[in-house]
Amino acid sequence: MRKTGTRARRALAAGALALAGLLASCGGDGGTPGAGTPQLPPADAQPGSRRVLLIGMDGVNYPELSAAVAQKQAPALAQLTLGPAYTGGVGGTVTQQEALAGPGWATLLTGTWANRHGVTTDQGEQLLRADTLFARLKQARAGGKIAVAAGWSPLAQQLAADLRASRIDSLVDCAGVDACVTDAALRAVADRGYGVVVANFHAPAQAAGGLDSDYRRALATLDRQVGQLMAALQASSKANPGEDWLVVATTSRPMRTKDYASDVAALDDTSFIGLNRAGNAVFAASARDAVPVSRTDLYTRPSTADVAPTVLDFLGVAPAAAAQYAQYAMEGQSLLGTPGVQQLRASAGRDAGSVSLSWKLAPDAPPPAQIEIYRDGVKVATLAGDATGYVDTDVGLAGKAEGTYRFDYVVMAGAVPLAYRAAIAYVPPIVLPPTLLDRLMHFFSFDTGLTDTRSADTLRALKTPAPAPLTGNDGLGGKSLAIDPTRTSYDLPSDVPLQPRFSVGFWYKSDAQQAWLPVITNKDWNSGANRGFIIGQSSAGTMTFNFGDGARRADAFMGFTANQWVYIALTVDTVAKTATAYIADPVLGLRSTAMNLGTLTMANLQDTRLVLNEDTTGSAYPDYTAPTAVAPEYNDLAFWSRQLDAAEVKALYAAGKSLSTLNP
Repeated sequence: MRKTGTRARRALAAGALALAGLLASCGGDGGTPGAGTPQLPPADAQPGSRRVLLIGMDGVNYPELSAAVAQKQAPALAQLTLGPAYTGGVGGTVTQQEALAGPGWATLLTGTWANRHGVTTDQGEQLLRADTLFARLKQARAGGKIAVAAGWSPLAQQLAADLRASRIDSLVDCAGVDACVTDAALRAVADRGYGVVVANFHAPAQAAGGLDSDYRRALATLDRQVGQLMAALQASSKANPGEDWLVVATTSRPMRTKDYASDVAALDDTSFIGLNRAGNAVFAASARDAVPVSRTDLYTRPSTADVAPTVLDFLGVAPAAAAQYAQYAMEGQSLLGTPGVQQLRASAGRDAGSVSLSWKLAPDAPPPAQIEIYRDGVKVATLAGDATGYVDTDVGLAGKAEGTYRFDYVVMAGAVPLAYRAAIAYVPPIVLPPTLLDRLMHFFSFDTGLTDTRSADTLRALKTPAPAPLTGNDGLGGKSLAIDPTRTSYDLPSDVPLQPRFSVGFWYKSDAQQAWLPVITNKDWNSGANRGFIIGQSSAGTMTFNFGDGARRADAFMGFTANQWVYIALTVDTVAKTATAYIADPVLGLRSTAMNLGTLTMANLQDTRLVLNEDTTGSAYPDYTAPTAVAPEYNDLAFWSRQLDAAEVKALYAAGKSLSTLNP
């Protein structure tokens, strides 16, 4: 595997959770673990005829599950209609979150992403900041009693507040024993007082060795346990004519494969949803298709945020009823009813005073009669039903202090809402300081071509004959350079890395989908330890800053927002052996990371060939991965023979003007 080698699998938090007086252990009614079977409180009321079984299977890999179903090795799960779905939010946007069990379960149960629900890792006591579907059901007095059997103890901990508030009637912490989960769920299914039963199986995530025989045995055991629950449902329905079960099966996070790279089939964030019914047009279309081959493909599918709205819809809790808690906040939608808008996104304007919303209409479904836009609970627009975007031109930031401002949007397609929390990292306008001309070695505005305005240098195409460069709108009144590696990439013989101290700065815009995109480098990126430095797009929505001397390496990583102009800078002191990486982002703000280069041999960083959108071999794309991203754009590429300070980097971003206005 090229680049960084095998990607490390994230460790899950382990260990039993003790919540004295609140949680029943796998041992029974709060007594010694293992002393009996979990006892569910008796039901005091019968629910309606509709009941739900939500099966969450931590660590189940969708391609592996699909293969097992095709080979008739998963007969229970084969009873469901299965389709790929994405977890982890959308890379390079405010919804992006780690594809871990903690954030995954939070999304499944709230219909929101981490920027709302607040759970970002598997570690520690992270309280949910968004209402769960259990809270919404109790508020609407729908669904009957609720039972949760948690095979993963941190899930029980995550739901402790719902238990204390009597929004969950039985919460059993099975502490990693899936047989306990099966037993507890079977008891709840048999008791008609329970309208919602959640069974969290965790053994696949614990299977040592990843996708090998141990994992497949765990998957086979899981299917047998699911089969017991399905048989119990059928028995209950037979004994109680008119009883209608919705079965939803999904995974909180996929299992990592060995030697996995994040751009291969987008498996990192590929979950799935299984239903015991056909679902709506969006779900049916995804269930017919193969495993997504890219993140762009993956994001056209349903998401795990759709699970909670689907359950609420089935149990008769309309979005309007859910909205009475506060403004509607669910970022998924039901997979049973009429589809709303799809792939809702928001981006901040370059003036930090506007927000652009975009979406797509559901395929195979008629367009709504109209589309309504709400910001912070107030309607701001009514659009035709075939509209696919809206620019909110004035969100009221003029005169505001520097800071991150959030705006809660709801896009109503007919009667179907979809929420999105947009963010703007607002910085009041700043004047470009004349000090930016001090020791400015090279500058490419790209407004008039590929020529350096400070010297006789020019960017040279790697492929000959060189096609005309692609140009775009830089948002500063000029042009940008869009580099499509299927046409060519560019290099620049440069003395910049020879300087004792130097800085690189430029505007950058990308769809954030390409993994291992070498943005600018003077090294062979076959390994991070190779000689030289690189600023590279390492995975969806993440930028890596790497130095290597042939044996050792130093790395830093920062996120960035897709389809937004961000300012990237790297300052290096080869004498002090330090560096600082910066990204100024209209959503995430200005962030910096200090890097310690103390173990590296500085002389080994001095390859004088700088390359844009390739590495120095000229074969990073053909040797490692085919280009899948939209051509990234560059603007105002500048090199200094000194270190920029934080105030200068901030000015380059916040001024909203090209460095060319200083007549460099």
